Amino acid sequence: MFGTSGIRGVYGSEITPELALRIGNAFAYSSLVVAKDTRETGELLSNAAMSGALSAGKDAIYCGIIPTPLLAFATLKHKANGIMVTASHNPPEYNGLKLISKGKEIGKEEEKKVISNYEKGISLSSWDKTGSEKRDEEIIEDYIKFILPLIDAEKIRARAPKIVVDCNGAAHVVTPRLLEMLGCIVTAINMQSRGFARPSEPSAKNLDALCAKVKEEKADFGIAHDGDGDRISIVDERGYVINMDVQLSLMILEELGKKKGKVVSTVESSLIVKDAVAQGGGELIITPVGSTYVADKMEEVGAVFGGEPAGEYIYSKGVHVPDAILAAAKFAQMFSEKGKFSTLSAPFKPFPMVREKFKTSDKKKAMEKIRSGMDFEGKLNTVDGLRVDAEDYWLLIRPSGTEHIIRLTLEAKEQKKLEESHAKAKALIEKSV
Repeated sequence: MFGTSGIRGVYGSEITPELALRIGNAFAYSSLVVAKDTRETGELLSNAAMSGALSAGKDAIYCGIIPTPLLAFATLKHKANGIMVTASHNPPEYNGLKLISKGKEIGKEEEKKVISNYEKGISLSSWDKTGSEKRDEEIIEDYIKFILPLIDAEKIRARAPKIVVDCNGAAHVVTPRLLEMLGCIVTAINMQSRGFARPSEPSAKNLDALCAKVKEEKADFGIAHDGDGDRISIVDERGYVINMDVQLSLMILEELGKKKGKVVSTVESSLIVKDAVAQGGGELIITPVGSTYVADKMEEVGAVFGGEPAGEYIYSKGVHVPDAILAAAKFAQMFSEKGKFSTLSAPFKPFPMVREKFKTSDKKKAMEKIRSGMDFEGKLNTVDGLRVDAEDYWLLIRPSGTEHIIRLTLEAKEQKKLEESHAKAKALIEKSV
């Protein structure tokens, strides 16, 4: 039922109002805070989840459209469990439920508790002890007050960067407002409160409108979010989308520049991310892919920062889910202190890399076939999927935790080696899916 980040699937088949009601009921062993992104099916699934909590005799606190990091903050504010109705970066026909407690997504042990409650059936309180529905109209302002001490607003106001923000989802309620409060000159696009204007994932292929707007406005840089505001992509002043591994490296150096310590990332991290941690005087800790693994490891080792190449960043003093809203302010501060992103990213020379997706109807069966056909030089690691490390390249083949796809990530020091390894890996995967 649970993937790498909550429960997700296609609405109407894998995700239904009945599922949302039963999960809301199973997770309501305290009051339940509920919020949604801008997906078409968000309202009915939110109402269903709240009904589940109310029927269990617990209060349901509705926050409306807010990004996931704000819902995580709301669980701290209200000392409640939380459900974020979202499928994050997945296509619009998807939706899902992220379960959050104490400012971060629940781990595997608590997932087992929820599943156990779910399998027992709906818990009904007596007619005179049902919960009450409440609304939190102050959550955005309270969240902004929470993160402001983590940002140097004076430096941002002194520079007053000109920023184009492509929210395309729940972040439209907070990112432009936050940046304007910090003294930025903001042009916002894709501010609709229902549906998406572009595909949710803020990858380079989906950001043509933002790139064009940055150049048209002669802006200092651009920011793009995904549907639930836990991912961020940066476009430099030339209208170029910064390589995501370079972007992560810039943030690592920014955070290590303020405090030395451990940095947590995942098995998908590139060689330049490892170099950035070393350059910043930090220590890199690797986890399986998924923000829950990153957050848990950060707390375990006392890390100063955690991040994934997909644009998901977790800050030690913030909520412990990926927070692209705080990241937007951090990038505004980075620009104000250090200058243009084209200049900041220039020293990084990414090695040749491929990231691909392959559709499959049966991820488990496909991975079994791939495993049996693996014949690559290098050391095999199976902590999360199948990773091979050799002197001049590495590759990772793993099933997505949120979609019916197999992911391939491959990086090599030379283009020739990349092409050879890619052709071999692609043939193996296509034969297996």
